[in-house]
This record gives sequence, C-alpha cells and structure tokens, in this order.
Amino acid sequence: MNDDKLLSLGSIVYLKRGKIALMIVSRQPVVDLGNERVYFDYAGVSQILGLETDKVVYFNKENISQVIFEGYVSEEEPRIQEALREWRESNNQISKGKVK
Repeated sequence: MNDDKLLSLGSIVYLKRGKIALMIVSRQPVVDLGNERVYFDYAGVSQILGLETDKVVYFNKENISQVIFEGYVSEEEPRIQEALREWRESNNQISKGKVK
C-alpha cells in the first residue's frame, strides 16, 4: 500500500495484536477524545458482527499488521485520495490521534 494513500472503504484488516478482522467504515474520522478533537486514518467495525455503535475502533495505518481484502475502488478514487491528502496537509487545528 502506498504510504500516502488510505485504504478504501470495505477493506478488511487485522491490527497489530488484534484477534478479530476489522472492516474499514470511515476514512479520516474526526472524534472527540476527552477535551481534544483528533482524527485517525480509519474507523473500523468487527468484520463478523458489523456495526455496533459502542464498538467502533479508531486506528492509523501504522497499526495495521495485515490487509486481508481491499474494498471497492471507483474511478473517483484518485480525486478522493487527493482531497483526503489536501485535508491532512492543510489541517492545522485537529491533530492526528494516537492508538495506545
């Protein structure tokens, strides 16, 4: 995977030390953690059970140990990737979250 690009929605991954495959359902989600707004590369849900609103997992590219399946990529993907990259580069108010 290109280091600058994000995986498409629907991609299935394992995280480092993870036991359940996760399906990516969001790219660059912005979340409130305590008194700080941060963004992560991805939000994922259990590939087995799907969306359980209290069990959304936020993570970054470096937390992925294995990509099992890459989701659908439309002809619009280059434009989407460019918009995501531009947001990361121009964003100076919301820092990137870290997985502990």
